[in-house]
Amino acid sequence: MHRKIVSLSLILMFLSVAFNVVARAAQSGGGLTPQESQLVSSVNGTNAYSYALRLEEIALDHNISGYTFRVGGSAGALEAARWIDSQLESFGLETYEEKFEFTNWTLLSQPELTISCNGSPFPIRSFQSDHYSWPTSRSGVSADLVVLPLPEAANRNEVGVRPINLTIWNAVDTSGKIVLIGREVRWSNGWERTFKSKLTTQPPAAVVYTWWYDWMSPIPPKPSSGGGRPLSVLGSYFWNLKIPVGWVDYEEGFLIRDMENTLDVSATVKIDSAIGFGPHYNVIGKLEGSIEPEKIIIVSAHYDTVMTSGFCDNAAGTAGMLELARVFSEASSSLYFPKYTIMFVAFASEELGFVGSINYVSQHKAQTKDIVAVVNIDCIGNDELFLSETPGDSLDDIVYGAARDLNVSARLITAGGSDQEAFRDPTGSDHIYRSWGLDANISDALPVKSSIMVSSSIDPWTHTSYDNSTSTKTLGWVQPDDLQNHIRVAALSILRISASSDSTTIVTTSTSPITPTSVTTSISASPVSTATATPTPTETATYTTPAAAATTSQAGPPAVDPILGVAVIAIIIVVLALFLAMRRRLKAL
Repeated sequence: MHRKIVSLSLILMFLSVAFNVVARAAQSGGGLTPQESQLVSSVNGTNAYSYALRLEEIALDHNISGYTFRVGGSAGALEAARWIDSQLESFGLETYEEKFEFTNWTLLSQPELTISCNGSPFPIRSFQSDHYSWPTSRSGVSADLVVLPLPEAANRNEVGVRPINLTIWNAVDTSGKIVLIGREVRWSNGWERTFKSKLTTQPPAAVVYTWWYDWMSPIPPKPSSGGGRPLSVLGSYFWNLKIPVGWVDYEEGFLIRDMENTLDVSATVKIDSAIGFGPHYNVIGKLEGSIEPEKIIIVSAHYDTVMTSGFCDNAAGTAGMLELARVFSEASSSLYFPKYTIMFVAFASEELGFVGSINYVSQHKAQTKDIVAVVNIDCIGNDELFLSETPGDSLDDIVYGAARDLNVSARLITAGGSDQEAFRDPTGSDHIYRSWGLDANISDALPVKSSIMVSSSIDPWTHTSYDNSTSTKTLGWVQPDDLQNHIRVAALSILRISASSDSTTIVTTSTSPITPTSVTTSISASPVSTATATPTPTETATYTTPAAAATTSQAGPPAVDPILGVAVIAIIIVVLALFLAMRRRLKAL
């Protein structure tokens, strides 16, 4: 009798061990709950890609945006805000726009640069205005063209190592001239100071950037955020001196340099822009919390661009925010009742220096104490996920953990770089705002340490003409599967930050644990070397409606990791073997 009791006890113990192993295996390595698995699996990368295509379409349609893409304060940005508002409303969210007044800028016609040698004019086809450039007259400005050379530099690390050759620069009179110079001059504080001093003492009629070094030749012109002012620690010297600024690519820049060495070269620059002061709009969709609705999670992305169609930067991020809004809104009807209120926010004018998010903080300064987290999405959809650090807070651990549980490759990067900084560092953001001669009055706002940027490895193509859906296909970046994986990481993170008011409920679902779609694409070292034709920024985007996208959604994740399945079987076999061995020993006693 005693022997039977011992045997029965051992059987129950081993069965308990085996049951726990199988139960843990069912949660697939990452330990997702059924609720997490069901909600996260509803994120659709094709949906998000479709949203990004629509935003690109707005930027490229001259009948909508003119020649200003979705630049902050432009007609393209206004149309994008309206479309985002309609999408959030269609998801059933409480939706509204928050208006603020700020500097705006619009190109009234296509920028032009014409070079003349020995009386023969020819157009420079790669010419583009820099972001927020000072205008020329409507007919343009004509003058002799001069070149300011840069010192030798074998790579980016050598930029700024050698000083500007003042003997050569002092021999070049830039007063009233059109100046061609390498954009790399602004990569070195010392070089930029020398450049600013030259402009101040001999103000030119216009500045035309190019890449100076051949190792930058694969990269198209790359307008920087507010580069026409510029937004620099040295001040807005182009605007202060009323100097228009444009760009040409390396090949045409090198051609102009070569001609200027031996010929008398003149040029006409036309940047027909209008600078004013008017409305910008943050667009908000609200999902009310069920337990502590006064507490807030902000899920955000900026929708403006520099002088590109901005497919990655940041149509992709805005698309991610919209897809999250759809998923969480639909889930709130039965699956997920958020503990805190979730605000889905499309910020205006990030490229002008976090202007939209700074104005949001200014308008809601008293509420910053109630913000639980800010998850800001900027330039997602390309291979590895980048997560900005959250010093003094564990949010980066939560999001990194979500990436790990979904088997999505991720790395932590230094804090900074996008709209989350208006919340994390309001004092520093207020300093940026003052570069416009304005005071947002947010230096005394309570910092939200739990503010993170979710991004991806996007250099060197953002802010260039290759930031469009045609080029992303050619160069293998911003793919629907990567978008889906990155948005799922954000979804799981938000779910864990704002646990459901019914989080203990077991959700009946056949949905299997999440495993990301495999990624095999990578950024080419040079777009020129790709097998397909070199992409162009002018091709019309193809827009698939979300309804159509839903019918072509990617296959669901596999049921169980096969390696884990083999491990479970091996553990059960070992447990049974131990049990049988102990049973034989008991019989022998």
